[in-house]
Amino acid sequence: MQQLEAYINSFIAQGDRRFALLAKNLAKVRAHWDTHTGGNAQSAFGRFVATYNWLGDPKNKAKFDITGNLSRNLTGALMQDYLIHLVIQLLQPYPALEVLTEVPVPFGTYPLWEGGSIVHSVPSQRVDLAVGYIFQGGEQLVPIDPWPRLVLSRLESGQFVLPVLVINSKIRVSQSEFFDWLGREELLTKGNPHCLSLQVALRSEMDLRIVQAAQASGGFFLLGRGRETNVVGDPGELAKLAATISEHLAERM
Repeated sequence: MQQLEAYINSFIAQGDRRFALLAKNLAKVRAHWDTHTGGNAQSAFGRFVATYNWLGDPKNKAKFDITGNLSRNLTGALMQDYLIHLVIQLLQPYPALEVLTEVPVPFGTYPLWEGGSIVHSVPSQRVDLAVGYIFQGGEQLVPIDPWPRLVLSRLESGQFVLPVLVINSKIRVSQSEFFDWLGREELLTKGNPHCLSLQVALRSEMDLRIVQAAQASGGFFLLGRGRETNVVGDPGELAKLAATISEHLAERM
């Protein structure tokens, strides 16, 4: 998925006054949680939720021609950007850790039968947000830039991520998407027992009793409730998410 900053730049490049105004509005609100410019994601939570509701307003959708794939992907990029900066903020005590988005993360090395022989295979999947170390040729690459560093969106040939945290983000999560995450979470954590796998959604379209029944409450976070134009954020759930991440990092680091 394209990052929010890339959407802002593309809107400006179109030379259309409507899109220029949309870009200005998004850049202004983004600055409140952008760690690199002094923003604070935890205190900007209300602005993030309000911007999601603003983008979903039918009048704004019509005014800025936010339809089809753009309607879905722009709000997804908004949430992903917010979570990236929330995580960067929480990583201040651990400046050696990298934050990556939309890169493949290995599920671990598994011995698999293939044609009567054992082949050590490394299945992987592209994830929304990952935190960990980058390795190349069996050696950890130590970053030289100080915190806060930019999020990485690509790996060079021969590089892989050893994850300590993986976040799957959804604007609205359905029951099938929850089970999809649950299955990948099991495979990921078996191969990376040090890794915390979370699913974070803004609102749900599912029976939330399923989360308790699946014993997944510790890895599932719902940051708000409501529909496209009237989501009410849950600051307590955000605080719980931040505490869960911080406690896991403190334990592992």
